[in-house]
Amino acid sequence: MSKRLLAGLALAAVLANSPVSAAVLLPGSSIDMAGYVNATGGATINNATFLDFLAGPQGAPSPGAPGVLTSYGNGTGSLAGFSCVGGNCGAIQDITLNAAGPEVVPNFISLTGGTNPTPIVFSLTGIDSITRSVPGFLLFTASGNISYDNFDATPASFLFSTQGTTLTSFSATAMTAAVPEASTWAMMILGFVSVGLLAYRRRAGQSQTMRLV
Repeated sequence: MSKRLLAGLALAAVLANSPVSAAVLLPGSSIDMAGYVNATGGATINNATFLDFLAGPQGAPSPGAPGVLTSYGNGTGSLAGFSCVGGNCGAIQDITLNAAGPEVVPNFISLTGGTNPTPIVFSLTGIDSITRSVPGFLLFTASGNISYDNFDATPASFLFSTQGTTLTSFSATAMTAAVPEASTWAMMILGFVSVGLLAYRRRAGQSQTMRLV
């Protein structure tokens, strides 16, 4: 057996036995939320370059101050069963929206209150896409991670949409992505090693046959 195959088997064994600090949130776990925003920096809402989140439908614009989420719910997976309606349901940070790219906003969203005993926190790391093609409509998608309770921070995506005038309501959804655990990586590596070992034995057998001939 080659040194490369031996190294692969050793790495797989280490990963399989590595302790996991905590489980990640279930893949595809999601939660919806809503609030109010003042979209500025452009003549119409679809051209906005700054989102100033508000405290409510009558909230005064306050750039730099977090806005208030008025509701959240419809959760699935690890985030199922949590909801908050008609009150202070958490906070959302203002954000610059010039173009897609890195955009680091720790604790961008924090869902609190209602039936949820522990804050659900989404930290943003980058803007993936911005849709401005429809007048009066703005949509953007982002990447980041969700932290909740004793779970490990889990990679997640964020979808935001709003329409109307510059001061209007918005809706958004945060959803976790699938992340292989250590045992899954170990099985994948073992699979690659097994394929390599079979190929190695096949080549060795062919070489032996050629020598006999």
